[in-house]
Amino acid sequence: MLKNTKTVIDYRHLYFKYEGSNEKALSDINLTIEEGEFIVLTGKSGCGKTTLTRCVNGLISNFYKGEFQGNAKVWEHDLIKDSIREISREVGSVFQDPRSQFFTLHVKTEIPFSSENYGIDCEIIQENIKKSVYDLKLNNLINKSLLNLSSGEKQKIAIASVYTLGAFIYVLDEPSSNLDYEGTKQLGEILKKLKEKGHTIIISEHRLNYLKNLADRVVYMEEGKIKEIIDGKDFIKKSPLWLAKNDLRQLNISPIDIIKYRNSQDTRNTNPPILKAMNLSFKYRGGKNILDNISFNTYGGDIIGIIGKNGAGKSTLLKILMGLEKPNKGEIYIDNKKTSKRVRIKNSTYVMQDVDYQLFAPSVLEEMIIGLKDSEEIRDKARKYLEFFNLLKYIDRHPASLSGGQKQRLAIAMACMKDSRLLFFDEPTSGLDAANMKQVSSAIKKISNGNRCIFVITHDEEFASITFNKILRLNEDKTITFRNMNNEKNNYIKENLA
Repeated sequence: MLKNTKTVIDYRHLYFKYEGSNEKALSDINLTIEEGEFIVLTGKSGCGKTTLTRCVNGLISNFYKGEFQGNAKVWEHDLIKDSIREISREVGSVFQDPRSQFFTLHVKTEIPFSSENYGIDCEIIQENIKKSVYDLKLNNLINKSLLNLSSGEKQKIAIASVYTLGAFIYVLDEPSSNLDYEGTKQLGEILKKLKEKGHTIIISEHRLNYLKNLADRVVYMEEGKIKEIIDGKDFIKKSPLWLAKNDLRQLNISPIDIIKYRNSQDTRNTNPPILKAMNLSFKYRGGKNILDNISFNTYGGDIIGIIGKNGAGKSTLLKILMGLEKPNKGEIYIDNKKTSKRVRIKNSTYVMQDVDYQLFAPSVLEEMIIGLKDSEEIRDKARKYLEFFNLLKYIDRHPASLSGGQKQRLAIAMACMKDSRLLFFDEPTSGLDAANMKQVSSAIKKISNGNRCIFVITHDEEFASITFNKILRLNEDKTITFRNMNNEKNNYIKENLA
């Protein structure tokens, strides 16, 4: 706790249960946070981290209804009695999905939006915008449409909007979940700068490595309760085994050094490739090249990690491979046959980053057979896959009631129902804790076989280190580097991460 500071957040015996739920989301929370403190909230998915952040920014009681008990003061505001407008002037929020807090279509108009809502003088707003653009390194984004930004770039704009408003307290919910290594590093630098300026920061995170030298205290939560509050200096001394046992992400994860792996084209595979990309180039109408004359082969059993900076073209490459986009130049072959977009779509299954967009049915079983001709044979097949992914006990549950990791495994099981040759995943571990990340990794490896290829976009170095046999990196010059992962896994990874 810092000296000569005042208490800005004070929770006493806080309880909260969401409307319509039988379980308490928070139970007997007692926590005080001093001005200028950097607090990290962590724990398993569903432990109450996000709910606790909603008690800081006023969303609990003002937006999320439910049963509330206890006392909660935020910057002298009463969480229950005061309006969200009063609280949010002091507390700036950055959500996991930045799209949920955008109100305009352009970066230039989005950054000042919240400031304009509070009637801040135009000259002050313009000065704050200039400062935000400079401090957050947004010169290359300021004139763009929000629709053309990558997920990581959108996250930066959400932070810039709060930064421009000049809030005293920053609340961030999984802000790194869509960021690449460089973006996460930049986020850490931004947070360090805010801390040095005396701002109070409360951040809910699973990815802890970029925060290890910033946290004053780490609040470890479990089942809606604070299990332990750990001094930041003591937390960084925690062993990999302790972190793994508590389902926390590792603190010492490095970016993937793709150069140390040997070129994948050196692999002597006697079987023909399942997918062959030859001389692919692509650019959107009126835009710059995104892909420039790239070629690679993939074989049965390959699990290929697609990495690269935000905006490098990873999602575009996936769209081309699965037939949702047509390359400007080049050809794609499946089983050595030149393919059209229609053929690639027929052979492909895609699992989105946010699987909620792909869940429509009222039960897990109905979700498994959606779009297929219903029969007892199909239902038996669905039950076998649900058992395979340890989901059979949820067969009658509504998919919306599942946890994030369970939804991801359900989406993978659904993909298996179609027996596609090509499977595509977009950030399948985004926002997942260590336990769920490992379950998703295990599920993807389970469905790998000699008759299909699996492509996975990820920024998650820890997930990549235990999942892929090949890495495809999109470079800044629009070319690719394609490598085999080392066959011999690092013992540290084997013992502590796998």
